Amino acid sequence: MSAATPSPETVSLPVREMLVDYVQGRRLAEIIYQDTNGQVCLVHEHIRDVLSRAGHDFLVLGSGKVLGVEHVIMIDGQRLTKG
Repeated sequence: MSAATPSPETVSLPVREMLVDYVQGRRLAEIIYQDTNGQVCLVHEHIRDVLSRAGHDFLVLGSGKVLGVEHVIMIDGQRLTKG
């Protein structure tokens, strides 16, 4: 896949920059994601880190929970991934 069309497991550069702003600013975020059972969850957490491993992006939340970006639906009302 080219950089212009990231895979569902990675985020675009503008989204990555937004996430890094959350990390650096230590801003509390409203995060809506789908858990492994398919349930939609809403949490209010700090995003502690954004990781990329083997072509896959992850968010590390303040609680230590790690979310694959393909499971994150929205952050503060902004859609993170398509789906």
